[in-house]
Amino acid sequence: MSTLGIIASSHKFSGGGRVTINLTIAADTNNYNIQSNRGAPYDAGNTDVTLTINSGVAVGSTSTGTYALETGSSWTTGDTITIVNNGTVKGCGGSGGAGGDTEYNVNADDGANGGDGGNAFRAQFACTFTNNGSVYGGGGGGGGGGSNYRTSTSKAGITDVTVDAGCGGGGGAGILGGGGGAGGTALPDPPPIFYTVRQGVDGDDGTATAAGAGGVGVGSQSSGGAGGGLGADGVNGVAGSTGGSASPADAGAAGSGGTRGFYQVGSSLINSGSGIGGVVGGRTS
Repeated sequence: MSTLGIIASSHKFSGGGRVTINLTIAADTNNYNIQSNRGAPYDAGNTDVTLTINSGVAVGSTSTGTYALETGSSWTTGDTITIVNNGTVKGCGGSGGAGGDTEYNVNADDGANGGDGGNAFRAQFACTFTNNGSVYGGGGGGGGGGSNYRTSTSKAGITDVTVDAGCGGGGGAGILGGGGGAGGTALPDPPPIFYTVRQGVDGDDGTATAAGAGGVGVGSQSSGGAGGGLGADGVNGVAGSTGGSASPADAGAAGSGGTRGFYQVGSSLINSGSGIGGVVGGRTS
């Protein structure tokens, strides 16, 4: 999402010689840093900044490792920052974990863990935050399903082998939804006579408003966990199971769901320590 032509600002000297800076985000944008956008003139310790996010506008992030909105840290005691959010501020969704790979009588891998959701707002300087909209950390990705292989022998002495790769976890919801985890790969290993070999099913991608579903297994195959919705943890995958079968048999563990992102970081600096009110979801620190 581009920021070109959508951020308006004005500067003026108010009574007592203080500098007033008014910033407006009027269309969707990512990774907005108030300090970087305050412009000039800025008078250290003598500046009042107000940022308004318009209704219907989404302020997001380009990755789970960056913040959607932050104050920046180069301010001086005496400056004031006021944020009025009439839109939504939210982090990215975490990616789904991959399903476990397996090869008969060789390995049965664990499902991979889902990725953590991204973060929404970081306060690095004291600020007032009026939340008339919503603020969400990104949802965590779902865990991948564990793989398995199992063996059974009929009364006629015929060996049946089942080789199941794990399914991928769903992506978490966020301004950029997390990608679904890839299904695992299953390989047979002769000489058993009868094989059932199931490849893992991919998890679904998350979206800006909803989590992706985990890949759904068939029969003894393990499903991936669903991603987390906005501000919610991802769901664990399902562990592989040998079903009490004869040797050789093995099963991988489930991947854990990713943790929801922070809707606020630096809560002690927000609204005199009371943090962001209104509609919020996710972790706080």
